[in-house]
Amino acid sequence: MEGVRIAVIGLGPTGLTALKTLREEGFSVVAFERRSEIGGLWAFSDNTGYTSALKNTVCNVSKFVSGLSDFPVPKDYPAYWSSSQVAEYFSSYASHFDLYPHIRFRTTVRKVTRNATDDGWDVHITNPDGDSLLSFDKVVFAHGGQSVPLWPPMPNRDKFKGTILHGQSFKSPEAFKDKRVLVVGIGNTACEVSLTLMNHASKVYQSYRRGRILVSRYAGDGLPLDTQFSWPFLRLKYLIDYSLPWLIGPFADKFMINKMITDAAKTEPVEPGVSEKERRERTEKLVRDDWRLVPCPSMAHVHPAVQEDFVPALRRGDITPVRGFKDFAGDSEVILDDDTKIEVDTVIFCTGYDLDFKIMPELEMDGTSGFPLRTAEELSHDNSGDNVREQQSQPHLPRLYHMLFPPRYASSVAILSWMSPQQNVWCVAELASMAVAQIWAAETAASSKSTLKKSPKQKYRAPALLPSLEVMNSQVDEYQTWWRTQWKSEHSLKTGYVVGHLFYRFLHNAAGTGLYDNLDHMFTTRGWGLWWYDRELWTWLSKGPLNNHPFRLFDTNPEGIPGCGRRLWSGARQATKDAYEVYEEYKNQVQSKSKQS
Repeated sequence: MEGVRIAVIGLGPTGLTALKTLREEGFSVVAFERRSEIGGLWAFSDNTGYTSALKNTVCNVSKFVSGLSDFPVPKDYPAYWSSSQVAEYFSSYASHFDLYPHIRFRTTVRKVTRNATDDGWDVHITNPDGDSLLSFDKVVFAHGGQSVPLWPPMPNRDKFKGTILHGQSFKSPEAFKDKRVLVVGIGNTACEVSLTLMNHASKVYQSYRRGRILVSRYAGDGLPLDTQFSWPFLRLKYLIDYSLPWLIGPFADKFMINKMITDAAKTEPVEPGVSEKERRERTEKLVRDDWRLVPCPSMAHVHPAVQEDFVPALRRGDITPVRGFKDFAGDSEVILDDDTKIEVDTVIFCTGYDLDFKIMPELEMDGTSGFPLRTAEELSHDNSGDNVREQQSQPHLPRLYHMLFPPRYASSVAILSWMSPQQNVWCVAELASMAVAQIWAAETAASSKSTLKKSPKQKYRAPALLPSLEVMNSQVDEYQTWWRTQWKSEHSLKTGYVVGHLFYRFLHNAAGTGLYDNLDHMFTTRGWGLWWYDRELWTWLSKGPLNNHPFRLFDTNPEGIPGCGRRLWSGARQATKDAYEVYEEYKNQVQSKSKQS
């Protein structure tokens, strides 16, 4: 593998795990990062061209479900860690696995093109020394799905004399002191920007066309919400989502909307003589009528916004909800969807991002549902260049097998930034990196005609080889057809939204984790053997919070055959136990405080 050169583009959590995992398989890997530090959006930057968390950002996922496979989260971190702690964690990860010598900082990859002999890739870079071209056998794109800001149409933008910016450029609230600010959007970023502004701006408006499910980070029992979903539970959920989508969607929506209303009711001041039922009824009226949080996109299509401070701000009047943005109407006037006008000094568009596909001009796009097959380069010529997207216009979709591999170049290109999973993104990214490493190790071994010898005493899993080009294209066509069908009923559906049942099984099988072989959902026999022979481990996996330590727990490849399974980590069992016990201790503390109050 050492003779195979791989370029990794981007050093956020996704690129870091790719760099580490590919090097672990013996590949020669160089990573490129345009900034001077790692961590991606978790490393704060005051450069308005870089997307980063704010200095006061608190992570939406708890530490209990965040540990990478062989690098536990420090036990002394709070349940929900700050953005600086997340950045520190990944910096420590890079140091621990000696990744820094293989990183080229302050290097921007402008584009990646197929070389003249059609057997490798030319990586065009710019760094402080100027422009240059480097050659690699394979390329991993981990340049982030939140790098190219999307804007709504603004025909009369020139009429407005105030400040217009995208959420990407918002770094601190001080510049907006005593200003009237309109924040467009109601996702996590939009809510966080408004909450950051409300003690500085003279007026904060929140503009949105439809509602959004807003949930607290904590469940009703005071425990982190994301710790409530174990490995078997999520396997069952993904199966039902896939097999009976008409069943789980409405149920999940009703459950989460009720949770949102219940959480919101807790923020209403207690008044003598007013029952809990009356408080909830009054809050429900506010949620539905005054704040217009319902109706909202289905949980089957859009992740909820995780934010427990936004509803109290609405209740206090610190943030004023208004209709969706329509256009600018004058020096300081904005017109809304209901044709009312408001006067503001600043408009901040938290309207999402797009992935930069132009970086790979030869990437194939679309090809189904009436969208002709074209390349990213061809589509870029049609684009005006200002990243304006009409809400009613369908986006273009890359042709990626299982959200990762361009079928035509699957043996040498992986794009890790497009997938939109329902779990902790960096944990899924590490799993995807393991899958890519095993697939490419198997492909490399096969192409070099090396013999995959099997031990006579060990039944080996098959090498993680990719299927034929025809099969991969068929899977891409099926996904794109499904996605565009779903989009017709829900325009907020994110591109890259994964079909969990198929996606996670593919990744685990390719990576060789062995998890599905030992434990699945509760209605299968898989797991009975583990329950019988190792009750302790079964308890940690089936009842504890989901993290990545079990990904290196089962020894699926004891002889280290290339492409037949990721490396084992000898500390995986202890880390799995520790993670379970840390959570149990935290849970006992929360329950004890609840009883005392």
